[in-house]
Amino acid sequence: MFSIVGGVAAERVLDVLHCQPHTNPTLSSCTWLTNAIGLRLMPFLSAGSIVDYPFVLLRNFWALLLVWGLALYAARWADHHPAAAADLLQRWRPRRSNATPADVLRWGVGGLFWLLLAGFIVFIFALGLPIVGNQTARAILESLGCSPGTFDPFSSPCMRAPGFWTPRLSLYVIPLAGPLLAPVWLVMGFWDVLLGWVALIVATYALKSHLSQPTRPPVRPHPSAKPLRRP
Repeated sequence: MFSIVGGVAAERVLDVLHCQPHTNPTLSSCTWLTNAIGLRLMPFLSAGSIVDYPFVLLRNFWALLLVWGLALYAARWADHHPAAAADLLQRWRPRRSNATPADVLRWGVGGLFWLLLAGFIVFIFALGLPIVGNQTARAILESLGCSPGTFDPFSSPCMRAPGFWTPRLSLYVIPLAGPLLAPVWLVMGFWDVLLGWVALIVATYALKSHLSQPTRPPVRPHPSAKPLRRP
C-alpha cells in the first residue's frame, strides 16, 4: 500500500494518530513515539511521484521490513519443519527444577551483570566510534523530533532545547569534527553516565561473586561422639 499510494496512506495514518510532526518538539502536537512515526511518514507526502514511494519506504522503514521478513521466514520454516521447530521450542521452554530462592537470586544477579556489561559495550560502540557516533546521535535526535541541518546544525531551534539528550549530542553534529571525534564527545558528554554505569557493573559483579561462593553447612557432631567433660 505504501509502495503504490504512499502519500494517501501516510496521510490517513497521520489522521488516525492525530499527529502533526515537527522538527521542533516544542511545536509538535505528538508524543515522542507518534512524532517518530510521523517523521517517517512525512517523506511520503513530499515525494515527487509514485516511483519514489518504494525508495521512501525502504529508506524510512528498512529495520521494520527486515524484522518482518525474518519473522515470516521463521514462520515458514516452522511450518515446513514442525519436528525441528517443536524440538527447538522444547529447548527454550523453561524446565521445572528444584531451584531455591538463593539460586534464583544468583541467576538474576548474574543475568543483570551480563546485561549491564553488554549494554555498556553497545553504548560505547554506538556513540564512541567515529562516523557511527554521528549517525547514532542524529537518529536519536530525529526520534525526539529534532532534525539538525547538515551544514549548520544549530540553525534548528530544537538544538538549543534543554534536556538530557540534546546538549550531550550537539557535539556529534558539528561539521567535520563531529563525526571524527566521536570518542572525545562520548567522554565529554556522557562521562557521568559512563562512571555510573561502570559503578553499577562493578557492584553487580561483586554481588555476583559473593553469591557464587559455596555456603558451608554447619558442622554437626556425630551421634556416636561423646561430649567432652570439663575437669
